[in-house]
Amino acid sequence: MMSRRFFLILLTGLLLSAAPAIVWAQDTASRPLMRDVFAQMPDSVLPAVTRNNRLDCIDFIDNNLEAKVRNAFDDYVTLEALTSDYARFRSSASSVMELKLLPRTDTTAVLCMVTTVECGEKDSSTRIEDSALRLLNADWSPAAPDVLSSVVAVNSCVDGLEFFTDEVPDSLRLHYEQAKASAADFHPVRMQLSADDVTLTLTLQTGQLDVDEKNALKGRLRTITMKWDGRSFVRQ
Repeated sequence: MMSRRFFLILLTGLLLSAAPAIVWAQDTASRPLMRDVFAQMPDSVLPAVTRNNRLDCIDFIDNNLEAKVRNAFDDYVTLEALTSDYARFRSSASSVMELKLLPRTDTTAVLCMVTTVECGEKDSSTRIEDSALRLLNADWSPAAPDVLSSVVAVNSCVDGLEFFTDEVPDSLRLHYEQAKASAADFHPVRMQLSADDVTLTLTLQTGQLDVDEKNALKGRLRTITMKWDGRSFVRQ
């Protein structure tokens, strides 16, 4: 028969081994879910998309159906992806919104919103996609100043062609300088949130450049990855 002492030792060991899982479950349970954040989106964010539209989209996703509904202007909008911490919502034929819940260093979460406007045919050489990034609290209220500083950091990183280019040989220097001048006032950047982790990718758009300028950059443009560290996005 198992002695009482042995039983207590065994029980203590099981509880200690389970403790991290219990804490993790409690922390996870305390964090907001994207389905709730998406449903509670203020009407001012997407005025043409009603709360009923959003709830219908969630219901369709839950039932493994295409989450496409008509908005207030009778245009189709689609919830293309929904997980516990990520959503991708096509709000029009030429615009898309990504939402991601980013963990803080404590048990709270920050809502990252990336909105992208798409101009031109998808595979066209003149295609341009330009994004804007915002950080909010999970209840859609304004984020604290220390959180907002991360937006400034991202925007300052993409302020210039050099951020995205490798070394350019002298033979292409003239056209590179022309591309740099052309992009000085307008250098759209496509930002994409990952559904699987806490990274943000930045891709410089070149649809506004001429052929020689594009050739000077060909093979020298790099996609930049930034990772959320609990306080801000840090370049990898």
